[in-house]
Amino acid sequence: MAEGGEPTELFPPLKKTKSAVWEYFGYHKKRDGHGLEEEGRPTCKTCLRTVAARGGNTSNMIAHLREHHPSLYAKFKDSSSSGSNRASTSKAEGQPTIQQSFQKQISYAATSKHAKDLNNAVAYFIAKDMMPFQAVEKPGFLKLMKTAVPLYKVPSRTFFSKNEIPKMYAEVKAHVQKQVAKGVWFSATTDLWTSSGGSGEPYISFTVHFLSPEWELKSFCLETMLFPEDHTADHILECFGNMLQEWNITDGRLSSITTDNAANMKKAFHDQPYVWLGCFGHNLNLAIAKILKIQKVDTAVRACRHLVQGFSRSWKRKRELKKQQATLDIPEKSLIHDVVTRWGSTFKMIERFLEQQQACCAVLAADRSLWHLMPKDSDVLTLERVCELLGPLNDFTDLLGSETKTTLSSLKPVMEHITDVLHENEGDDALTKQMKKIMMDDLQQRYSCERVKKVIDIACFTDPRFKDNFSTNKDDVIRSVEEEAVKLAGHTTSLPPQESPAATADEEQGTSTSTTTAPSAATKKKDKSLSCLLKKITSAKHQRVEDKDASPKERVTMEIKQYLSYAPISSDADPLAWWKTHVEELPLLSSVARKCLCIPATSVPSERVFSSSGHILSPHRSKLNPEKVNMLTFLHHNLD
Repeated sequence: MAEGGEPTELFPPLKKTKSAVWEYFGYHKKRDGHGLEEEGRPTCKTCLRTVAARGGNTSNMIAHLREHHPSLYAKFKDSSSSGSNRASTSKAEGQPTIQQSFQKQISYAATSKHAKDLNNAVAYFIAKDMMPFQAVEKPGFLKLMKTAVPLYKVPSRTFFSKNEIPKMYAEVKAHVQKQVAKGVWFSATTDLWTSSGGSGEPYISFTVHFLSPEWELKSFCLETMLFPEDHTADHILECFGNMLQEWNITDGRLSSITTDNAANMKKAFHDQPYVWLGCFGHNLNLAIAKILKIQKVDTAVRACRHLVQGFSRSWKRKRELKKQQATLDIPEKSLIHDVVTRWGSTFKMIERFLEQQQACCAVLAADRSLWHLMPKDSDVLTLERVCELLGPLNDFTDLLGSETKTTLSSLKPVMEHITDVLHENEGDDALTKQMKKIMMDDLQQRYSCERVKKVIDIACFTDPRFKDNFSTNKDDVIRSVEEEAVKLAGHTTSLPPQESPAATADEEQGTSTSTTTAPSAATKKKDKSLSCLLKKITSAKHQRVEDKDASPKERVTMEIKQYLSYAPISSDADPLAWWKTHVEELPLLSSVARKCLCIPATSVPSERVFSSSGHILSPHRSKLNPEKVNMLTFLHHNLD
């Protein structure tokens, strides 16, 4: 519209435009009435002046409004700003970007590397964390994956159950088989357990332990099998033999098996070529159980248990206990209830009660109806005697239950310490003396077998931390070690040439040794060290003995003398690391160490297996078939 005049009919360009400035400019129609006169010079609707705007450039039009029509320019700026905001809001709230549109249309293909890697990671999550297969279909997990990896479509639980887990099991089993093939001597543990997942089915688990060519202690869970047969010694032995055959381990390569003291286990393995060892933790627990059967002790423990139950069943008493703990400045801890099958739990119950005795008694004294829960003074005195006796013995089971450290060699020093603890002192009262005698007699009886004592003595002797320091009869122990070394000298089982420590180390580092490679400066310097010189001297000495056609017994005798001449290493040092550096100097004695230092002192490894299997075969997964139970348990324990 012309300022103060009649409206002028102008039209926007035929091509679609976005700029709001075209509201104030336009083109005239052609004279023939068809099309517009779009020659790049639009006309201002207000003053009818033409402005150059070729190629759709609107800069001149905007400048025209700013200079000649300030009011219209202000309206134009307002409309441009609100339009821009609307466009931004629309884009943020509803309109996807090009990248978002692309992502919505394309997901990782099922055969792509990304999808396979993510499938493998989810399978690892299921196996390692003992999660149910249905976890992959839970809304929380799906939301997490959608947020973290939008392009990944999580497969169904059936896919993981029937594809990914069996595939991962096959891969890990192949890896474990390669590791087991490197072993020379093996020890095993086994245990029976019943699932709590509703079906109550019996299972049997096996673990093996051995030293690698690099003198590293390796432990693997091999099988967790359904065991529906009667739990007789013959059936257990048959099942164990099938497991060994499955993993290509012969009886001749087995040095021992460690189990609990159940009669069927003892009968199954007691007369085999390998040595049967009763679990030290179970032995200690049985000895403790005997002293708990003393009438005076039993009465006191029952009173303690009754008090703990009284607090555990009442939230009000728990609340009052916390108040009394704060008032008396006692650590705020809950009372512990003992479990028959859990080693040391009775001691922990007694220890915690004695620690919280003041607070507990204060709560009970405030309510006359609870006085029956109050232990008698004589019971408290008895509990103090029991706690004082069992305190030094409490941590031994956990210390000897390691799967990464040598443990059987430590049993002799531990037993000597227990003997010192259980030694009768002049200040002991009658009850303490009675408890000490019962425990000592029971433990000595459980380690009275000559085969068991012999293997424990040999293991302790070949541990460079102890040597013959804990030998009751040093000559007998040395004689046993000599006999064992001579027997192993003629044994056909040896390290495969391609799996020698040096070769394996080179293989793992991805390097190859070459006779033409020039030694580095560090190597030259090392060759001149005293330790290397001594090593050459001892090696040369062994070579001279062999040149003289010395018998294996003579060579073993020399090695034992040389071994005893070395200073014992620190008690917290790694005996396997020591043997790794001395295996060439003491080849015959090292074979004895390799056989005995892999033996676990407890059956804790198998106990851990059925503990984890209990989480896998939970009440929510009671229909999980035995094959899947074995796969998931195997993966949980053997995945890195």
